[in-house]
Formats: sequence, structure tokens, C-alpha cells
Amino acid sequence: MTTPLQPTTTETRLILDDSAIIKSPADTRSYQIIELPNQLRCVLVHDQTANQSSAALAVGVGHFHDPQATQGLAHLLEHMLFLGTEGYPDAQGFQSYISAHGGSHNAWTGTEYSNYYFSINQQYFAPALDRFIRFFYEPLLQQDWVEKELQSIEAEFHLKRNDELRRLYQVHKATANPKHPFTKFSVGNLSTLTNTKERPLSAALQQFFKRWYCAKRMTLVLCGPQSLAELQQLAELHGSRIPSGCADALLLDEPLYEAEQLGLMVQVKPLKEAQRLILTFALPGIDDDYANKTTSFLAHLLGYEGQQSLLSYLREHNWVNSLAAGGGISGGNFKDFNINMQLTNQGLTHIDDIIAAVFSYLQLIANEGLQAWRYNERRVSVMNAFNYQEPAKLSDIAPQLAINLHHYCAEDIIFGDYRMDGLFLPKIRNFLALMNSHNMRVTLIHQQLETDQVEPIYGTHYRVSALTPAQHQRFAQPAPIAAQLPQANPYLSTPWQLQHPPTETDSKRPLQPDCMQVTSALQHWHLTDTSFKQPKAHVYCGFYLPQVIQSAQHFANARLWCELMLDVLNEECYDAEIAGLNFNLYPQQQGLTLHVSGPAQYVPQLLQDILGYLLQATSGSNAQLLVSQRWANLRQRLITNWRQALLHKPLNLLFTHLNVQLQPHTFSVQDLAKQLEASDFATFIDAGQQMFSQASVELFSHGDLRPDQLQAVLQQLQQLPLAAQMQRANLTPYRFAQLDPAPALVTQHQDHALLAVLQSSSNTTQAQASFMLLQYFLNPRLFSALRTEQQLGYLVGSSYMPLQQVPHLMLYVQSTKYPHQHLQQAMNDYLKVFAEQLAHIDSTEFSKAQRAITQQLTENDASLRARSQRLWSSITQQDENFSRLQVIATSLANLTLNDIQAEYQQLINNPTQQMFLVSHPQSFDSSA
Repeated sequence: MTTPLQPTTTETRLILDDSAIIKSPADTRSYQIIELPNQLRCVLVHDQTANQSSAALAVGVGHFHDPQATQGLAHLLEHMLFLGTEGYPDAQGFQSYISAHGGSHNAWTGTEYSNYYFSINQQYFAPALDRFIRFFYEPLLQQDWVEKELQSIEAEFHLKRNDELRRLYQVHKATANPKHPFTKFSVGNLSTLTNTKERPLSAALQQFFKRWYCAKRMTLVLCGPQSLAELQQLAELHGSRIPSGCADALLLDEPLYEAEQLGLMVQVKPLKEAQRLILTFALPGIDDDYANKTTSFLAHLLGYEGQQSLLSYLREHNWVNSLAAGGGISGGNFKDFNINMQLTNQGLTHIDDIIAAVFSYLQLIANEGLQAWRYNERRVSVMNAFNYQEPAKLSDIAPQLAINLHHYCAEDIIFGDYRMDGLFLPKIRNFLALMNSHNMRVTLIHQQLETDQVEPIYGTHYRVSALTPAQHQRFAQPAPIAAQLPQANPYLSTPWQLQHPPTETDSKRPLQPDCMQVTSALQHWHLTDTSFKQPKAHVYCGFYLPQVIQSAQHFANARLWCELMLDVLNEECYDAEIAGLNFNLYPQQQGLTLHVSGPAQYVPQLLQDILGYLLQATSGSNAQLLVSQRWANLRQRLITNWRQALLHKPLNLLFTHLNVQLQPHTFSVQDLAKQLEASDFATFIDAGQQMFSQASVELFSHGDLRPDQLQAVLQQLQQLPLAAQMQRANLTPYRFAQLDPAPALVTQHQDHALLAVLQSSSNTTQAQASFMLLQYFLNPRLFSALRTEQQLGYLVGSSYMPLQQVPHLMLYVQSTKYPHQHLQQAMNDYLKVFAEQLAHIDSTEFSKAQRAITQQLTENDASLRARSQRLWSSITQQDENFSRLQVIATSLANLTLNDIQAEYQQLINNPTQQMFLVSHPQSFDSSA
């Protein structure tokens, strides 16, 4: 243990106190921004309700800063900083300390910024912060660990070689200005990060660190239940040790694109079946526009999905399935404004028609859309989201504020993401003028395209060609289309307000729902809850449908039925979505679930509208739903997604396969795709009309509502052909002993993977508590052994998963270098090693684990949404006392170290409680 640091000085400058920082009325936290003498700016956040503390440090350094000869160096440095400092030289010491005290940590490297962050139980925050801050002034960057982390970087590269977004991103780099740092390979691999005795990377890392990492380029955020004064003391004690001076900021003086790289089409051939058209307009950087959100406003108009929108017009012509506007890379001197469309088969033959329609709509915006009321309406929606936001976790707030302090004025570190001061006409007109075909790049993605180039890093096939003069002329003078700009939004006409302010009586009632039996097959659970002072509500409607879960064919049709319903509802209810209302409809093991949430004054009516569509659809009277062309498009999209599952990461496939093996009424995606391929429109219509026969329904309403506000909804639900009584399917997972050994899964991915599953023999709360403790001790040790030490692969870990209260432990590894037989042997060996590690755990460490897990189980709900999710989960699991988590916590307190050691010995000595699932590539010769 090192000697505690003493602050070098107390000359700290207050930048802003809490009263000067713009925050939501719902935000009860206190904030302060200070600057230390070394120019390190710090945000301090006091939250008296928090059990954990969090820290984040963002530095203005990213892959743009990589030397040309060592691309990926910033990413490698991110890995290396965690692996030992002069004060704490153990390479695994930081991770072990954080894990041992209920915490988590992570980091990322972006284009111009990198972000490091952690959270931990609050009483251990000061020692953890000491360890963390030392990353930034005394990292070891040892050569032997460089070699090991290079293997992790290489494994990460191979893991994502088939990732379509990365492949497209690299083509983007290959077709941009080679003098701009965007074109550097950000991830790095063994080819770009060469490490030799003559030129060791440890020296390059030291040089890079000293040049770019210094306090004046950093922002630090400290959050927790500690007072602002205590947090300031911690900032001064530790943050002041970071050196102040380093190189000046990177100057971006090259344009992202050269002139010949605009006004062109890039055709890209993906690995997976895809049909996508992306229009990209090259705009200047928008960092100075955050107070006006000009591009966000343009994206709102272009991306509107309601009736008579651009999307509606394109869908009526059967050219596109979806459209999203406004995304695209951005940086100090550039912003790509993308319009991203998923094409239908017919759309592939109408590319110029689609582009012309977009330009026609842009003209409509320029002529009729630049009105103050439209901007103000958007601002009302954004301000509602700001004023009534639910509290985020400190572990999420810390890294966000660390980045925001780099981009926004100090008073806007919270408000900057929402600030909309007004429509600045010169700016938006300039952006619209830049949205022309000569300043545009068209990216077309499809497997059948002709290509003539291969991107060398990911091997993506592509072709670049200039737009023709005829195309430029057509796009400059597009014909008008049958589309309109959005009308005034009725959901934004009335301010949100709390309908049922909390009373003294409410504060004395237990915060758990009451059950009102409406009929023998219809139950209504309700809890009026304004304890968060939020004018919001959540309503869950669980339909238990025997018809849906009886076969893969029925389940596939139900999934497609949900997609079609959402397709209809999205256009009909899009104004509600813009105003902050949300809805989802999805199949699950019991049938279907409908979830509606948002401002409580609108939730009951929106739910009635949606149920009205559902009832019409099941009776066959909804003409919009019964359009066979939309059915055909969505059916094909589902089939394609399911068929491409073999291209997913092997571990994802193994987890999916495990669910199919263990859980009743769960079907493989291959079976679902096969059933949809064999179906026709008439069969689908018939299945939809039979879907709700013998239904049982549970309705749960929660938030700023009274139960009588749901009466019309209950009347609608009684129109369904309900069963004679409430009926639920038996979802008890299968025992391993009941299952045949699973053969190796053959995938189209080049990695091997292993998923080891340990299943409890019991579903008692004691068994659940035991498995939670085992997971607590297992995860960091497994990662250290198989990832850090043995470098088996980039994806290594474990997780706890209860299936209908039966606890399971999942241990997994995915590897580019080693076959699955080696992975399984390594896992078997480690399971024995862990038994020895478990035997050496002392009572102090065991007690810490008990406290950490108990805190997680019993912590207060952080938001209305979190409480709704927890209560609905209890209802669906028939925990009608809503006490399951507390009972597990009680069982946890009664466990001894001997209990979990005995539990683990039983697991590893009983083959019927173990399952090993493996996968290998098609090219692998298992007989070799």
C-alpha cells in the first residue's frame, strides 16, 4: 500500500456553483465546477441518495492523434493504463479492487476524445480514486504487458471483422481525404502496431502519453453521496498530481473530403443480405451550434414518420421500409448529415427516384419549413424531456459530464444536450444550400452490386463512381411529390402537469399494486405513484395466449403480426412518439405484451387507440394492416434477419441456442424462418384472427393515474374472446439430465466459442443467493485467468441468470486463436482452480460480498420506469407479495462461506448440473 498523497496546493478556482448551473427542476443533485491549479477542470456532483460513487476522466485525445506509423496507438494506450502504476504495480490490482467492492469500470477511445470511468461502493471511493488518477501521471506501460494487450487488440479486431458497421466505416475512411486524420485505422491490430526489440511499443506509448496526456486537456467528474466539500478535497488531493503542460490541441486544417470525393456514389457489397441507401451531405463542424441545434431541427423535419411525410410517400411507392435522418460522423471541422433508408426489392430499381424525392422534400422544407412555430414546437418537446427527465445512474452521468465539459459552456454541462435558443435562419439556410448533389455522397449497400476495389483491412468489396450530369440536373430540379410537412402536434398543445399530487395518505401506503379482479380471466393491478413527482405513467398489458406459443409456426406468425401492427401504429401515432409517449408490442413465452408509457394525461387515450387497432386487426377489419405488400416486405425482413443468425457472434448464437434448449415455448430462429417462408398471406390473416381466442389478460397501470382512468381500456379488453379463467403456461426450465448432449454449433464466423452452464438443483431463494455470491467471486477471477493471463480471447466472462427462479451460472469465452477443444479444457481446468480460490476466501471478503449484493437487491428504485419494470416483473412471475428480492436478501444474510463452498463442490462434481455448448467455423476440421 502506498503512502496517502498530500495535496500540493489549495489554490482552487471556483468556476460555477450549483445555482449557476442549469439543471432540470426534477434534478435534486448539487453540482459545482472547479479548476485546480494544474488547469484540470472538475465537476463535482453530490447525490445524498446514492450508495455508490463514480468518477470519470475525459481527455482530448483520440485516434486522430495516432502517429501515422502506429495507427491504433491511442486505443492500445487505453488498454495499458489499467495495467499497473508506480504506486500500485499489480497489473490486475485496479480491476480486482473495483470488483471486490461492488464496482465496475470501462473506457473508450473515440476520434478526438477518450473517456475512462468507474463506480464503486461509496466507502471505498477514496482509495479507488487514488488508484484511478495514477493512471494519468505514473502508468507503468510495461513491455511484457504491451505484448499481452496487443493480443487483446488483435482478438478484438478479429472478433469484429465481420461487423458490417465497421466494414462500412473503413470503406468510408478509404474514400475520404487521406490527409485528414479520420482516415487512420482507429482500432489497430498486429499489422499496424508492430512491436520489436529495436522499436518497442512501450517507448512509443510513453512518448504518446507524455505528449498528449496532461491536466489542461482533461476533465474530471466526481459523483457520490459525499458532500461537495469532500469531493473537492478528493479532487485536490489526487487530481492536482497530474502534470499540467503538454502539446497544443491537434489542428484540423484539412477538409474531410477532397472535391472529387463529393458528388459520387459508393457501392458496397456486405457480407449479410442488406438493402440500404445512405445520402450524406458534407457540412462544416457544428460544435458552435449546440445552442440552436440546427441539424437536429432539420433531422426532425426530414425524419418525420407520420401521415403524408417523406417516409409515407416512399413507402406508398413500395421503395423503402424505413428512414432515419441526421446521423453521421462529426468532429472539430466536419459534420456528415445522413439520410439512411432501408430499401425494398422494388426500391433497388428506383434509386434516382428516391433521391429526387428527398431533394423535393428538402425544397419543401426550404420554402415552407423554416417557421418559428415548428422550431418552438420541437423545443417544447425537448424541454418536456429535460424538465421531467428521470434520474440517471451516477455511473452514467460521470462519463457524460466529463465529455460535455469539453463541448459546452460550463453552465450548460447538463442542459447543453437540450438547449434550443431559437431558429437561426442564416445557419439553416446555409446548411440547406449545402444539401445539393455536388456536395453529396450516395452509399448503396447490397450483395448483388458490381464492385472493383477491395478495402485492405476488412476486405470489403466496393466501387466508386461519379454522379452523371443528368443525375445532377434532375436532383437540382426535382418534381414535386405528394408529401407535406408535419402539422401542429396535438400532444404538445397542453403542458405536462401532475394530475394527482402526492398526499399524506399516499406517503403512508405501501408502494405496491392492488389487484382488482375484473373477470376470471382479466386482472387489473394498479398503483397510483407520484413519489417521483413525475407526471408520467406506465401501463403493461400481458396477453396470455395459448394460440401463440403452441408451435414455431404460430409464434412466427405472432412475431410478424406484432411487426405489422407496429408498422401501422408508428405512422398513426408518430405525433405521440415525438411528444414523449412510447409504445411497444412484442411476443414472449406466454403470448404478447403491450407497453405504453409517457405523460400520464395522454397514456389512457393512446392505449385505447392502440387496443382499438388490435381489436380491429383480429377481426380482419383493419384495412391498413391487411395490405399484403407491407406483409410481404416485413415478412422478408424477418426471414432475412433470422437466416443471417449464423453470421452473428458465436457466443450470441450459443446463448440463443441455450435458451431454446432450456426454456419451454422458445423456438430457434432457423425454425421460425422456415415457418414464415412456408406461410402465405391468407394463412397469416387466419392466424391473426385466431390469436386471441382463449386469452387471459393482466393489466398493470402505474404512475400518475387513478384506476378509474383505465375503465374504458378494461371494457375494450372484455371484448376479447377471453378464457374461462386465468391461465399461464408452465415455464419451468428443463433439467440438463432431460436433454440430449448438444452437438457443436457450426457458424459462418471464424472464431471458436464455449459456453459452460452450471444449473442449480433447486429454485429456492437460498440457491439464488448462493449463485449470486458465486458469480460475485467468479467473474473477476475468471476474466483474470482466461483473458488477462492466458489471452484466450477478447470475450471472456461469466453471468448469473435465473430462469423462472432456477439459478444458472454462465461462463463463456470466444477465441480467434484456439479451437473449442482447447477452450473447453481451459475452462474445465479453471473450474477446478476456482474451487481452490473459493477455499482461500476469508470471512472479511465474504462479508463484503454479502453487503455488496444485499445493497444491490434492496436499493431503492431509481426512477418511475425502474419501479414499473420491477413491479411488472413480479406480477409476471406471480410474486404477488412483491417481496422476492427482500426474501433473497434475507437468505443471503443467512448463508455461510461453507454453504457456498459446498454448493460449488456439488456443481462441479455432478455432471447432470453441467452443460457445455461449443461452436466452430464451417472451415474447421474436427477430425484433425
